[in-house]
Amino acid sequence: MLLDLPDFEHLRKLADENPEELDFLCHYYTKRLIDSAPKAYQKRLKGISFQLELTRRRSKNPIQSCIAISKMMMDSFAELNNVLNDNKDQEYGASNKIDSLVDNNECQVIPFEKT
Repeated sequence: MLLDLPDFEHLRKLADENPEELDFLCHYYTKRLIDSAPKAYQKRLKGISFQLELTRRRSKNPIQSCIAISKMMMDSFAELNNVLNDNKDQEYGASNKIDSLVDNNECQVIPFEKT
């Protein structure tokens, strides 16, 4: 479903002059998008939306919010990457590289000196 979103300049102006209206639009379009998703995905999407909103509220400023949400996204992609690579390794009979290093005591801890 394509949403007819306001243009960027209008949203930027709202952010500067009427943040409450921008927040309303954010919630409105998020709800429309979730409601348009298949029922099987709506519960998960609502949970993600809740996590994002909670992160926004906990943040002291918009930049902190952006960084925290970006970190959440990157963590999710890293988890997906690990799952995909683990499945690939299992298909080809390869063992998890990190586990094999730990099991063979091939890891070396590098101490950090205080400065």
